[in-house]
Amino acid sequence: MRARTLIAACDAGTEAGLNCSLSVSSHRPGVHRRSCLGIALMLAGAGKALALPAKSVHLIVPYPAGGPADATARLVEPLLSAQLGQRVLVENFGGVGGALGIQRLLASSPDGHHLLLGTPSDVILAPLTRPEVKHRPEQLRLIGVVGRAPLLLVGGARQAAMPLNRLIEGRSRTGAAELSFGSTGVGSLFHLVAEDFVARAGLGLTHVPYQGAPPLIQDLIGGQVDFAFLPLAGTLLELVRQGRLRAYALANARRSAFLPALPTMTEATGWRDFDYDIWTGLFVHRSTPESAAERLHSIVAALQRDSTFVRQLAMTGTDSGPRLDMLEVERFMAAQIERHRRLVEAVKLGVL
Repeated sequence: MRARTLIAACDAGTEAGLNCSLSVSSHRPGVHRRSCLGIALMLAGAGKALALPAKSVHLIVPYPAGGPADATARLVEPLLSAQLGQRVLVENFGGVGGALGIQRLLASSPDGHHLLLGTPSDVILAPLTRPEVKHRPEQLRLIGVVGRAPLLLVGGARQAAMPLNRLIEGRSRTGAAELSFGSTGVGSLFHLVAEDFVARAGLGLTHVPYQGAPPLIQDLIGGQVDFAFLPLAGTLLELVRQGRLRAYALANARRSAFLPALPTMTEATGWRDFDYDIWTGLFVHRSTPESAAERLHSIVAALQRDSTFVRQLAMTGTDSGPRLDMLEVERFMAAQIERHRRLVEAVKLGVL
């Protein structure tokens, strides 16, 4: 269609014919038309070979605006737009543990123009823990990881400033006031990690689910909920530094350079293997053509090499994730599905 349009424009002698009326056109009309035909076919073929998008790209964030996932999307959007040479629209579709955003992706045409900035919490865990969620992680294809952040246990500033082991001992005593922990929804990674913590600590904490991180963080600051596991991403680091949130321990094997005095969960409690992080990846519909998937994968690789993007992520305590080729990405995703299924089984929250 594009080639026929250009040829027709050439025949009409218009500027839309790429100014093919230069020099030879006034003397050799046949050459003029053949030259335009060659240019038209060349451009059409180049667009197909590079799998360049022909319309706006929609970057779906399955959480409300203002949270860690949305913050990452706002960093990704201008660089993604520059690499694609197309406008990229960030769309927030929060609700049902991220499933609404994923359904938006799966209902769209699988041509590479709709992307999802997803996490294992919404892509993998939601269908394992929530009966109303019907998608399966195998319906999506991970293109690459654009960010990875450790989880940390935080409380509101009203919570006691004491080592975590002493806090646990105090809360375990008979007569202690009942406390609560929040999460970004039933079956989310933050919920499951908190359940693991509660079970190991022997505490009785009430779970309060939220529709995303922003309202949860606001209630932590305001004292309406007591504790939560959240990623060291977005504004969380600054809130801890400002004293508006109190950090107790990092759910990671190593301390963070951004909070060097904060102990790991193993250091604070003596527990082994309490090691959790959350990654953010770029997903497409599984049926997306291979050429488009490869093009997008090369763009993720370019993002991971972009010093501005890496520096902006690092300012929040997040790194840009592992650099993997296409085959390694598939293996990584398969391993993550298995790991999170084992977590669901261990915490006994699964619906499958």
